[in-house]
Amino acid sequence: MFQRPRGTRDWLPGEAYRKRYVEGRLRRVFERYGYGEVITPAFESLGLLVAKAGEEVKEQIYWFKDKAGRDLGLRFELTTPVARIVAAKPEMPKPIRLYYIQPVWRYEEPQHGRYREFWQAGVELIGVPGAEGDAEVIAVTDRALREAGLEGFEIRVSDRRIVEDVLLSAGVDAARVEEAFRILDKLEKRGKEYVVEELGRLGVEADEARRVIDTLAAAGLEVEVHSDRGRRGLEHLRETVDLLEEAYSISVKVDYSIVRGLGYYTGLVFEVKAGEDIGSIAGGGRYDDLISLVGGDRLPATGMAIGVDRLLAVLESRGLLPEYKPVEAVVIPVRSEGRILVEAIKIAEELRGQGVKAVVEYGRSLRKALERAAAMGARFAVIIGPRDLEEGVATLKDLEEWRQVKLPIGEIVEHIGGALHH
Repeated sequence: MFQRPRGTRDWLPGEAYRKRYVEGRLRRVFERYGYGEVITPAFESLGLLVAKAGEEVKEQIYWFKDKAGRDLGLRFELTTPVARIVAAKPEMPKPIRLYYIQPVWRYEEPQHGRYREFWQAGVELIGVPGAEGDAEVIAVTDRALREAGLEGFEIRVSDRRIVEDVLLSAGVDAARVEEAFRILDKLEKRGKEYVVEELGRLGVEADEARRVIDTLAAAGLEVEVHSDRGRRGLEHLRETVDLLEEAYSISVKVDYSIVRGLGYYTGLVFEVKAGEDIGSIAGGGRYDDLISLVGGDRLPATGMAIGVDRLLAVLESRGLLPEYKPVEAVVIPVRSEGRILVEAIKIAEELRGQGVKAVVEYGRSLRKALERAAAMGARFAVIIGPRDLEEGVATLKDLEEWRQVKLPIGEIVEHIGGALHH
């Protein structure tokens, strides 16, 4: 028997329903803020995917040669494909607001909340250089998560320029700052001593490395910076935090241990934590160089992505997802033959025409059919037999209130439609 590939999942009807429900709510917020949907290919040029992403990400890409010998890879995130689109279409009026809800693939060790094939829902705001752009993207993230039903989460913000300043002052060589970022990005997953050990490989003494970690975790907006670049980062971060609090009424936590693992980030970065042992629910940041790196003009840009699988897992654990009811009405012909079957199908078709989810039960006894209807969560059962057919009536059974009545067939359809959609 064949098994699904490791790190993937099958979405059965109830799971797919809840996934669509959450994605619909995210989509509604994205469009409310003026973002338009973009759909990109599942695979891209390998050269595009590895552009400025970082050495570690290269190892996570599912890549292959096509029949013409071209190096291709499955996309591992959506920002780079969006950058390709914008680079190829310089005539697009700025600012550009795009969103996506698509699957991505990464070859990494599967664990709770982490798959090799998973879904991202995100936005990209291109052409806004100031704090207003970063604040808008963070606000969209906040609103989208709340619309999906999530509460009690925390948005943590940082700026890579500030972290770079702190690392350089601790003795990290400028050429190895990106490597230090990747080490810091594992702080939550691997722990403090792992980061201390790895920074030691970059020439940072253990006591100094611990001081750096403590400083980054607790310094807030009063962090001491030593360079013009660090000061610009701190000023930008202050403006963003102020704008979020004053204009959007959103409180965030400053946490410089947030650096994000992808190498294309150039300034502000952020992550959303939900207080569960599942990692970040969402994250993003500013990437002002990526579009020019893939062949376009240099354009300021900020983006974010929500991990749909992780969001669903948290909502499920908190009992915040809707119940899946595949059927609202079941039509049960006492005999699955002749005119009785034809009339049962016609009733089901009329119900469907009224927007009611209806099925016809074939070949089950009345008792088994009613048990099946209740198991599917159906509200109504319509039972039709030979005498009913002659009299133009059917039995309508309310499976929630457990009462029944005989009505003309036309009234049954009208009654069910009114009761379900009132």
